[in-house]
Amino acid sequence: MSGRCSRSFAGALVVLALVGVASCSSSTPLTTSPSSPRPEPSTAAAKPALPPRPADLPLSGVKPCDLLTHAQTVQLAAEHTTPGSNNDGKDSPDCQWDNFGGPPDNGWLIRLELNQDASYYLASTTGAQIVQVGGFPAVQSSSPTQNPNTHCIVLVDAAPKQTMYVLYTNLDGDYPGISHQVACQQADRVAEMAVGNLRRLHG
Repeated sequence: MSGRCSRSFAGALVVLALVGVASCSSSTPLTTSPSSPRPEPSTAAAKPALPPRPADLPLSGVKPCDLLTHAQTVQLAAEHTTPGSNNDGKDSPDCQWDNFGGPPDNGWLIRLELNQDASYYLASTTGAQIVQVGGFPAVQSSSPTQNPNTHCIVLVDAAPKQTMYVLYTNLDGDYPGISHQVACQQADRVAEMAVGNLRRLHG
């Protein structure tokens, strides 16, 4: 980890455009989200839909930093864990793991959205793909304010009106072979870990 000041990492949020400005510290807040959905079409059209969940894994009362174990953060080579490092304007709890400065310059964020369906993000203007994470339906997308080749956002449909938002970013673009597909593999990897740990938390 270098001793340099951390950097600004700005992104458009779903409803409000918020900018995360970091002070000189050991980690940089991640504040990037998929772009706002397109307006509703004027004519009736078939809309994509997420497949059903295998179970409900409520996020209320869950501490985001509990969704990765110490062993998993070691596996990720994440040097810092920062709870509550971001503000999405909806008081959604979050936790960030990173080794900003690298190499590679990796960061992960898990945010628990307690009043938003994952299916909402299917209308993202940056594109959306339906995937499966730990047996749960999820949406893969990206932010319009960041290079899609260095980040990926995965939104897991955890429970009714509750979404587990997982972001991976490689700010310096120095992860070997980095691309949007590789970034999504990294996001999926952490999302799988988090879903497994969430299952255990619910017994």
